[in-house]
Amino acid sequence: MAEIRPQDGSIYFYTHWDGAILPTAAFRAVLAAKPRWSDEHYATRIVIDKLLAPYRDQETGAGLMLQPNAEDSYNSDKPSVIIDLVTRTVVVIADGRMTTTPFASWV
Repeated sequence: MAEIRPQDGSIYFYTHWDGAILPTAAFRAVLAAKPRWSDEHYATRIVIDKLLAPYRDQETGAGLMLQPNAEDSYNSDKPSVIIDLVTRTVVVIADGRMTTTPFASWV
């Protein structure tokens, strides 16, 4: 599960079977939103659009939530990825470790 954090609250993206690829998908989504990093609303929409793209015409596989209540077997039911649009960082939580990467380091 990925938590996407603009200033006014979080939205959660989950996938049933592809959690292992979520960190890579999150980085790609954030890079796609680079022209709008300074506009959290547009950046949020772009990130969500990119995360949902592989599932667009499928009935199952991924979804969105306003509360983090989906299982995340890759991180004991907590978000595996936090995309923080306020601090402009991506946090990846895996194997009990947390790695924070600033957006600016990808430019």
